[in-house]
Order: sequence, then C-alpha cells, then structure tokens
Amino acid sequence: MTRRLNGALALAVLVLAAVVVSAAFAATSATPGVTSKTVTIGGTFPLTGAAALYGVIPKAEAAYFSYVNARGGVNKRQIVFKYYDDGYNPANTVPLTKKLVEQDHVFAIYGSLGTAPTLATRDYLNKAKVPQVLVATGDSYWGAQYKKYPWTIGFQPDYPGESRVYGQFIASKVPQAKIGVLMQDDSYGQNYYNGLVAGLGADKSKIVDVEKYDATSTDVTQQVVKLKAAGANVFALFALPTQTITALVVATKIGWQPTTFINNVSSSPLFMSLAQQSGANVQGDITATYVNDVWNNPDTASAKLYKSIIAKYDPGADPLDANVLFGVANAWTMVAALKQAGPNLTRAGLMTALTNMNQVNPFLYSGVKMVTTPTERFPIDQQILEQYKGTAWHPFGHLFSKAR
Repeated sequence: MTRRLNGALALAVLVLAAVVVSAAFAATSATPGVTSKTVTIGGTFPLTGAAALYGVIPKAEAAYFSYVNARGGVNKRQIVFKYYDDGYNPANTVPLTKKLVEQDHVFAIYGSLGTAPTLATRDYLNKAKVPQVLVATGDSYWGAQYKKYPWTIGFQPDYPGESRVYGQFIASKVPQAKIGVLMQDDSYGQNYYNGLVAGLGADKSKIVDVEKYDATSTDVTQQVVKLKAAGANVFALFALPTQTITALVVATKIGWQPTTFINNVSSSPLFMSLAQQSGANVQGDITATYVNDVWNNPDTASAKLYKSIIAKYDPGADPLDANVLFGVANAWTMVAALKQAGPNLTRAGLMTALTNMNQVNPFLYSGVKMVTTPTERFPIDQQILEQYKGTAWHPFGHLFSKAR
C-alpha cells in the first residue's frame, strides 16, 4: 500500500513539474523572438551597393543595444539584433526578410532601410502581423496608410513635409528662382518632389527642369549639366549620398553656382566633407535636420553620452557622421518602446507602445518631441533649417512642424 502511495505521489510530482515547465515554456515562446532572457529583432540594410554609405546605421544601432544590454537590457531581456545586407535591392530584401521571420523567428522587423525595400515587404509583414517598425525611410506612406498597414511605422520626419519647407523658403526668399531638380526615379524621389511642389504653391512654375536617375546608377553628370543648361539658379537635390556628392562636385567643376538644397538623408557632415575634399563648393548650401546638434554643442550631456557609446561599442565609426547619430537615436526609440510594452512582451503590445509615444529623445535636436497616437503615426514632426558654413552645418530660424 505504501509503495503504491509513494508511486502515485512521485507520478503526481512529475506531472506537476511537467505542467510548470510547459507553462513557463509557453509563457516565453508564445511570441516569436521572445524568451525570458532575450528578445530578437532584425532588419535589412545596404551594407554594399549604391547606398552603402548608409551601412553605418545598423552598426550604430547595434552599439546602442550593446550599451543597453551591458546595463541589464530591457525588462531583464537582452536585445539580440540580426541584420542582413540587401544592397538596397528589393529583390534581395524580400527573401532576407522572410528569412528573418521564418527562420530566425524575430520578434519584429526593425529599422530596415529604403523606400522600395520597405514597400516590397510591407504586404507580407502586415499579413503575418509582424511589426515593421521605425523603418529608415521618410516616405509618407508609413504614417498616411496606417489603416491598411497597421503593423508598419516609420521614425524620421516624412520627406514631403521636409521638402515642402524648402519650397516655402524658395517662394518667400528667392523671388527670381529658376529651380532645377535632381531626383531618384522612384517613390523616394517622388515623395520629395511632391512636397517641393506643394510648398511652392502658385510658384511651382519656377521649376524649369527635372532630371531623374536610376537608384543603381552613381553617375549623374549628364543630369547636372542639363540642369545648368536649363538656366536653373536653384538646385534641389533629392538623391542618395553617393549621387549627391557626385552632383555637388560636378556642379562646381562646370562652373554652376546655384542656391542648393540638399535633402536631409544625404546631408551628413561626413558627406559634405567628402564633397569638399573632392573639389565641391558647398558653402551656403541648405538642408533640414532633427538630430542633436552634437557638432556645434559637443559638451552637452547627450553629446558626451553619444560619443562615449560609439567609442566603446562601435569604435570604427565616425561620430561626425549624422547617420551614426541617426542609428543611435533610432535605437533609443526602439528601447523606449520595448520598455513601454512591458515585461509580458507581445507584438501587439509593441505597436501599442509605438503608437502612444510622448517622449523626448536625448539624441534628437533640442525641442523636438516624439509624439504619436493610434491615428497620428509620424513620430517626429519637427525640424530646423541649417546652412553650411566653413566645415559645419549651422541651424538658423526656428523649429518648424510639418503641415499636413
């Protein structure tokens, strides 16, 4: 009798243990990419190819995650960040994104770069209800089309809002303007162009020529020559970094000295320095920014923290490259969202956190605040104009909010 009781008791203990283990496993494995100790996220970036100058961004993001992990992670979880090189080619982005989701079982697709690559994977990720978050592209789709694509959200200011301000500035400050536009021949370039036209309003007829280039082409010499020949005295550059640098150099070499507007994503101080070293005259050029002005204010707490993180966790990076700062600012936002989503991490919870932000990111320009709601999906809505003087950008005027 005693043996039977002991046997039954032992069996009960084993069953109970199995139930506890099963429950614990279910609690940590119900959401892909989430365990009791880690959360795995991933994205695609152009580490090679025509947009390879953006390859510093995921390394800077990884550096910030390493900084956070060294301090205990988020809700006691370490952040695991996997990323692949898609070469800025949507044909590569699709299978690599599926690999991240179906083989690496990531919790979310985070920070992936490029308009065309993001558009190529948006349907797939939204149908699978996989968060596609803080994407590194400022096209308006990520905020404007949230009803159809609720699992997608951007990070930076949208391109049309940025270029609308350029148009307004030209209309009010350059009365004799004859505008020549160099733009990438895809949705990225079109978003910027649409904003410029909207900002010009009744003065849109001041656009005298528009020259386009293919995203895979780095030689824009003929386009720049045509813009000068068209009589343009204002140059609107809506291009990737390599093409922007080339265009600035070519303009100088052919003796063209227009008032030049450079879109934010190609105006890093590093890129301007490279253009100058190659013979370009970039004095007086204008852009817009939203990241912390660590160049003119190197002694602030935010600037010192940024530089210390890069020095320790991404020592090969140039802290003067605005794309490195962009990566840290973006990663800070992801960490803040993970914290806000709480210890019982779910994909829906992450999206709720990202669509209910009201935060000051220390790596953004002073006065910029990240605010989102379930119906307002543009995290950053403020920027300030800058003019290039000497060897640096210098902000002028006041912060502006993009009119919708």
